[in-house]
Amino acid sequence: MLDLRTINSITGMMALLMAFILLGMRHYHPRRIRGTLAWAVSPLVGAGSALIFGLDGMLHPALVAMLGNSLSFTSAALNLFGTAAFYEHPLNGRRWLGFTLATLGAIAWFMLVWPDYRVRVAIFALAITAYTGMHALLHWRHGRSFAGRLLAVLLLVRCLILLLRAGSAPFIEGASATRFDPSLIQALYLTSFSVGGMITCLGLVLLASERVRAEFERLANVDPLTGAASRRAIMQSMEHELERWRRTGRVFSVLLLDIDHFKRINDRFGHAVGDQVLIQFAASVTSELRSIDTLGRYGGEEFIILLPENDLQSAAIVAERVRLTVERQIVAAGLVTCTTSIGCACITHSGPTLATLLAHADAALYKAKHEGRNAIRLAHSPYEPAIQHNRKPLGSHT
Repeated sequence: MLDLRTINSITGMMALLMAFILLGMRHYHPRRIRGTLAWAVSPLVGAGSALIFGLDGMLHPALVAMLGNSLSFTSAALNLFGTAAFYEHPLNGRRWLGFTLATLGAIAWFMLVWPDYRVRVAIFALAITAYTGMHALLHWRHGRSFAGRLLAVLLLVRCLILLLRAGSAPFIEGASATRFDPSLIQALYLTSFSVGGMITCLGLVLLASERVRAEFERLANVDPLTGAASRRAIMQSMEHELERWRRTGRVFSVLLLDIDHFKRINDRFGHAVGDQVLIQFAASVTSELRSIDTLGRYGGEEFIILLPENDLQSAAIVAERVRLTVERQIVAAGLVTCTTSIGCACITHSGPTLATLLAHADAALYKAKHEGRNAIRLAHSPYEPAIQHNRKPLGSHT
């Protein structure tokens, strides 16, 4: 069996290694992923705790006990509150601080007033169980990914080990025992504490990596300004609908939208207001769509709406609803108003490609803009009637 001081030193070195890994991870991860700094500092503090406990016999026992336990609680708190920040779940810091101070007070009492190592071990293990249990609960409730659920299970196992340690303390050590007295249960406990800390850190690295991957996927699929689907994402969705139409014959339509005179808005009010117009435009359009419809930003001030299971007649109704909603919106910055021109196209049984479908919608949009804007034009095919919609702008528009 390894010497307990050796196990304690290994625990400190492993904590330092995990700290460097987490700090490196944080350096390359987006800052908007919260909680990673607390995760990185936690094993550093844990290594400090192991160092202090390693000085037992060289420093006053009370100083070692109070300082070492304080650092252990701080490490556990950093892990817990880092996870709460990661999941954006508020925790009552004052309540946890009060709990920790009360625990340290109890440890001090059984260190200085009524010395009893067994009670101190039980108090410490139960307090760390509370931190670990809450940590596990956060991962179980909010960590929907593999890493989150795995961490929850591992932390619950760690809670069981801590509870066993707390329950066994009164029956194994004497009241005057010390941390490094030879004991199989103490060796197993310190070893599990070291391995558990390492596994927790690795789980946190995996969890943060999953979040980074999700962020990259979101950035690839969502336009960062308007929240609409990116050009790549909307094109993929249309390809999917095209394949489904070829298999099942279920029609779909696309609407190609352009904000009228958008360049004038930018020139007159500035690009900041222009961005607000784009954001408000996307929000207004989305409010008129079903959950299965998709709004995508095609480029600049041009957008696409994908309407699954809508023929051209149904698409025209949606387009008119969208046109009216946009016409009535007022952007808060400068009370800017805008209108939109819309070209509608529906898949047909002539077997078009996606490029053909978009070309039809683009031709209809060009006609709407050429004939006065703030209008709807429908792409004509042998299978659909040529229905035209036109509305004059209400008042003056920029």
